Amino acid sequence: MLASAAMRATVALGFGLLVSTLVACGPAGRDNGGGDDTGGGPDGGGGGSGSGGDNCSDAAKLVYVVDSNNQLSQFDPTTKTFKDLGALTCSAGTGYTPFSMGVDRNSNAYVLYVNADPLTGAPIGSKLFRVDTQTTGLPCTATSFQPLSSMLGFGMGFSTDTMGGSTDKLYVAGSNTAATTSTSQLATIDTTTFQITTIPGGTIQGSPELTGNANAELWAFFPDANNPKIQGVNKMTGAAITPAPLPQQLKGEPAAWAFAFYGGDYWIFLAKQNVLTGADPTIVYQVSPQGQLKGMTPTTNRRIVGAGVSTCAPTVIL
Repeated sequence: MLASAAMRATVALGFGLLVSTLVACGPAGRDNGGGDDTGGGPDGGGGGSGSGGDNCSDAAKLVYVVDSNNQLSQFDPTTKTFKDLGALTCSAGTGYTPFSMGVDRNSNAYVLYVNADPLTGAPIGSKLFRVDTQTTGLPCTATSFQPLSSMLGFGMGFSTDTMGGSTDKLYVAGSNTAATTSTSQLATIDTTTFQITTIPGGTIQGSPELTGNANAELWAFFPDANNPKIQGVNKMTGAAITPAPLPQQLKGEPAAWAFAFYGGDYWIFLAKQNVLTGADPTIVYQVSPQGQLKGMTPTTNRRIVGAGVSTCAPTVIL
């Protein structure tokens, strides 16, 4: 899944995959392009209400995104507006760019940086950082995470252990290819020890970006030129649950992408490949779990490669 979990790529024009959710979602790989807009039941079933537990700050209930210029921002789905928090200063090293992101219930962001082969878009290295989103300067700490050699690029999302619970896990799914048609390994990362544990037999057909919620659900977005889709993911096996095709507006070679859950809907951040410019700016698509398009919000020169939302986010909007 290369592309960044929103723009997983560094891989650039040549991926058509999500190389942006791993590399940035794009035809073969996610774009690493530049630019930023400064403008201001599956696996556990059912509806649920509220934010998924007490002791959640307002900040923990928002969506966070990172773009190809390392700009970290909050996205408020209720107003469909961005609030830029600042540029990340994680010391990832030459060639590493943001690829995917998850956010925990304390508003800490876990940002995956990937170094991709410039010719194939395939990941050749990855590092995981923890970012304090609520402190001035956005302190960025390198973690002790050691990626699997067979899974350097991956999408990620938190999902609660039980419906309506306040404990959760960080799920990841990825591989070492830059193709949206690859098979991804499902695993979890312990955000205390940063050990990765693969789920036996847990494979996902495709290279998705992930998101979860307080209903103990895990969902995947698969960008594609002709057949983009979302589907629930069985957290024990990786099996597809209620896959839903997405409408015409989301078809096209992906260049950068990200995925988040909020208020009963799914928010897809997708930049499509452009033969002239490399990638168009991200458009935010509001989609129902059944794949119905409910709204589109353009951005200006913002290419989002990662998105994260904690399990504090509301599962319904009353």
